[in-house]
Amino acid sequence: KKTYFILCVWVLDLYAHGGKATLGVRQRAGMDPAQRMRQNEVISQAVCALLNSGGGVVKVEIENEDYNYECDGVGLDLPPLFRNHLEEMLQGKLFLIFVNSWNVAASGVRLATLCSNLYHRCGTSTEVMDSLEALQFLRRRVQALGNVDDPNSLNPQESPVDIQMTLASALFGEQQLQYLEKLNFTESPHVVFQMFSADLAQGIKERLPKCVSALANSEGGYVFFGVHDKTSQVVGCEKEKGNHSSLLAMINGCIRKMPVHHFCSQAHKVQCDLRSLEVYDKGAFRGYVCAIKVDRFCCAVFAKAPDSWEMRDTQMNGVCLLYTQLLFLASSELSSFPQMVISRSMLDTTPRSRTVYRHKNMKCVEELQKNYFPVQPNRISYIPESIYKDLVSEHKGLRNLINTEMRSFSQGTLIFSHSWAVDLGLPRKQGVICDALLISPNNVPILYTICDKCDLGYRRYSMTVAYTLKQRLVNMGGYPGRLGIIPLVCQLGPDQRVRTGLEMPIYPESYNFTTVQQMEALLQSLVIVLFGFRSFLPGELNSEVVTLLTDQQYQLLLKDLCKSRELFVHGSPGSGKTTLALRIMEKIRNVFSCPADNILYICENQSLKKFVSKRNICQAVTRKTFMKKTFANIQHIVVDGAQNFRTEDGDWYTKAKSIIQRRRDDPGVLYVFLDYFQTNHLCCSGLPDLQQQKPVLKLTRMLRNGDNIANYLLDIMQQISENPPPNVPPEALRMSQELEWAPGVTGTLEITDDLNLEQMAIFVAEKCERLWGAGYYPRDVAVLFNKSRDTGKCKEKILLALRRRSVSQFSEESSFVVVHQFSGMERSIVFGIIPVESETAIFYNLLLCLASRARTHLYIIKVSLGQPSMVAVLESL
Repeated sequence: KKTYFILCVWVLDLYAHGGKATLGVRQRAGMDPAQRMRQNEVISQAVCALLNSGGGVVKVEIENEDYNYECDGVGLDLPPLFRNHLEEMLQGKLFLIFVNSWNVAASGVRLATLCSNLYHRCGTSTEVMDSLEALQFLRRRVQALGNVDDPNSLNPQESPVDIQMTLASALFGEQQLQYLEKLNFTESPHVVFQMFSADLAQGIKERLPKCVSALANSEGGYVFFGVHDKTSQVVGCEKEKGNHSSLLAMINGCIRKMPVHHFCSQAHKVQCDLRSLEVYDKGAFRGYVCAIKVDRFCCAVFAKAPDSWEMRDTQMNGVCLLYTQLLFLASSELSSFPQMVISRSMLDTTPRSRTVYRHKNMKCVEELQKNYFPVQPNRISYIPESIYKDLVSEHKGLRNLINTEMRSFSQGTLIFSHSWAVDLGLPRKQGVICDALLISPNNVPILYTICDKCDLGYRRYSMTVAYTLKQRLVNMGGYPGRLGIIPLVCQLGPDQRVRTGLEMPIYPESYNFTTVQQMEALLQSLVIVLFGFRSFLPGELNSEVVTLLTDQQYQLLLKDLCKSRELFVHGSPGSGKTTLALRIMEKIRNVFSCPADNILYICENQSLKKFVSKRNICQAVTRKTFMKKTFANIQHIVVDGAQNFRTEDGDWYTKAKSIIQRRRDDPGVLYVFLDYFQTNHLCCSGLPDLQQQKPVLKLTRMLRNGDNIANYLLDIMQQISENPPPNVPPEALRMSQELEWAPGVTGTLEITDDLNLEQMAIFVAEKCERLWGAGYYPRDVAVLFNKSRDTGKCKEKILLALRRRSVSQFSEESSFVVVHQFSGMERSIVFGIIPVESETAIFYNLLLCLASRARTHLYIIKVSLGQPSMVAVLESL
């Protein structure tokens, strides 16, 4: 019999320091107002930073020793919009403010903000915009920029004339004014009067930026410093306080420091004209009135940087002018990716989360949650069942440990993993048998870490994993509710005694789940964390969105690498083999705690090698380089596109096997990704016989291509199956009968007759001009060749044809993709250049490599390069 010990430890959360403060309603009322304001400011900024960073705890040190929480209250003056996100707790001399993440859907804006510092004119008042007003203002400005060529849009110069502004314009041109003279106009939406304060510089610094921001963000206007706002009388600045040059320099410097944000292509600052008007008193020179003419600004002018905060590496930082982009950030337009649909919008989640996309024919987040992480009534579900059974069969006593601990829960979902750390991209810790996450009603989620011994290292590990999981669920999964995760460390020992530590983690009662709906909402966020990944596609799907893995892809990543050391992955075109190869290498790094220098990625394609090298998770080489070097540090190998490997430089597979088996007692990992249908040569591939490729996993879902293109691919694959190349085992092509493809995505397929080089270049340029005019970009286009020697003949002609058409989107050669290999590249628009002299034995394989790169638009161009022509087999398709 074995024993287990339970050690309860304090939760690790994101902490922000709120400094020292006097607490209590009565005590704070008697404080110096400036000191009270400073304390409120520090605590408010800390709360704001946590709201924008996934939540956490603000720690405030209580200054007054006689403070009594129940009798005195708190007395802090925090923004009303923040209060629904806060819970308070006293712990000795610390006052803890538990902060959950800002809720985007509930507030209507993406960021928690103390002050936007974005001003506008409301009648004769200068007012700061709240976050919602700021968002609406920014939308109007963007819309106005989009309607600049619309004759029906209102031009600022055509706005109704303000008589007050006309009179102000006349005054701006005057040379002299009389002391206490009453002006013939008053303040208006376009005219602001301000008096100089006793502290001249401080007054200008505090008040002028607000006035200039308000006018620039409205329709422009005038600010007169030295005119009384109630009586419209001229007072001016006394000459003893400063001359006109120093005053204008002070004002100009203040305006130049004002931050602006452009949505347009401009880069200029606020446009202002400054003048000093001399003021006389009964003929004697007395001082100056400073007049500022402010032009309407094209985009947004801030009085100073927005007062919005976030946490970076446990330090509090201002969001600064990223504020406008983050506040205005919305779901990306995926016109280039019609096969992708929104599974969860960033407008319904938390500040750091992004829009989640899935293939339109795949399961949504809610369906995946019910399939993988169901909430069963009146029972505890142990899932995934396969991992649970694997663990209890390997570790005697584990079943009893888990069952005993679950006796105090009547309902919930217990989610097992060989290592939650690895699932979250953290290094695995030796000695950890498994982790299990419990989500149950009337409780805070618990992360059980079950290990073979007990020390502080395992405590720190469990706390780190719990903290990371909580942050991912909120900041990636978009969970907006109150959330804490309690880490518990359990040791599997030799008898059945239970020892419990004295420290108990504490969360406010509101952090307990009370409904099944709350549990399911959290589990749906967990689906996004586990199934989601930052897409490797260019353009819109680069860093601002998350895409979901398919069932098949997720099952591959679930494999225990310690037991599945070797695997052959046969994947259909567009099944995500390269994406999975990258994810597997990340998992290898974390499971075996090895640096990038110990992991080798091998492919046949230079472009693909360069792409993978930029990920900094491995060494990336081509097969030829692999055969030339020894790679003494390599322990694990991932091979991509192995069907295109050759043995002309030696037996690459035997070499790879010998490298991973250097340590006989602890061999490395060898994963081989291939697709026999995309074989692009007639040589020996060096792969073991199909019967020797064990174990095998098949990826049969075709996700990348539109309907017309997918049908075309299926036809090509049928041709390959019926006429296999001599170096491809026919039984390997039976996979075509297992393919899954869900229709419903539009696609364009066009095959031309034979063209010469000039005609081909014109054809490509015309199509690009039309497609870019329809909303695509140069980054969406690839022109693909099979042989590098063909690119030299074609590339310059294509670029010249584009320049001749003066395509506006095309400004540099680097913005247009021309590559020389079919594999390792995918785009929404693909032009495939096929020499009519192609080798017939693998022609269909090459055609499949080409066609499978296109997502929505495929143009196959048969080009004569001046060599004897072949039979045009394209028409048969």
